[in-house]
Amino acid sequence: MNKQKYGKIKKNETRLPLNVYGRQPVLEALRSQMMVEKIWIGAGVKGPGIRHIRSLAEKKEVEVKIIPKDGLQKKVGAVVHQGVAAAVVVQAIPDEEALLERMGQKKNPLLLVLDQIQDPHNLGAILRTAEISGVDAVILPVKGSAELTATVAKTSAGALFHVPIFRCDELTETLERLKSLNIKIVATLPRAETSMYQVDLSGGCAILVGNEGEGVRKNVLPWCDTALYIPQFGKLNSLNASVSTAVVLYEALRQRHSNS
Repeated sequence: MNKQKYGKIKKNETRLPLNVYGRQPVLEALRSQMMVEKIWIGAGVKGPGIRHIRSLAEKKEVEVKIIPKDGLQKKVGAVVHQGVAAAVVVQAIPDEEALLERMGQKKNPLLLVLDQIQDPHNLGAILRTAEISGVDAVILPVKGSAELTATVAKTSAGALFHVPIFRCDELTETLERLKSLNIKIVATLPRAETSMYQVDLSGGCAILVGNEGEGVRKNVLPWCDTALYIPQFGKLNSLNASVSTAVVLYEALRQRHSNS
């Protein structure tokens, strides 16, 4: 029987309903193309952020309900909800063909591939950097990756609703298809021989980041065209996954900007 570690079989759902919380995530959900089904605001909760949310909800004809504050806890759990929550449907890229079509329309696509990032806070932080650095799509395998949850939405400051995400069943197959579009696969490896300053990230490329403990899996590495390391000069021997991702993405941006 093909079960995950905790006995739950993961399915590759592309339409993900979430109850998200926090003023910024709810605001970004309204600003995005995602479907916002309903918004709940705690009784007596006011402020500029709440007024902005109500104004956008009215423009988009999204229902707003005022409920007791303890009712919000029932919707989203024991979290700091800032007096607002929303029912949102996150729509991922539906299939590999749709992903390839999107990338084929880009001159020099920049993708981020996350090989089994398991901490939802890391995933949220990475999505936040991916959005602000203009990543064209984020790819993550269904098996072994953190789920797309309200925690991810909150940690990403709502970036989850703006970054195109593709959840793949077999990561190696997806990498092989990307290579057919002449997209270079670049792995981040502490033991790599080449510094990130020596790798060309200005063309079409997919930056591959491994998980928090083991890094990039050995069975994935053969699909990579090259590997890079981040120069480090202190006494600690590693950066966490979200910081490493940010450093490499901004080196890619530096190269793309200088070559534009």
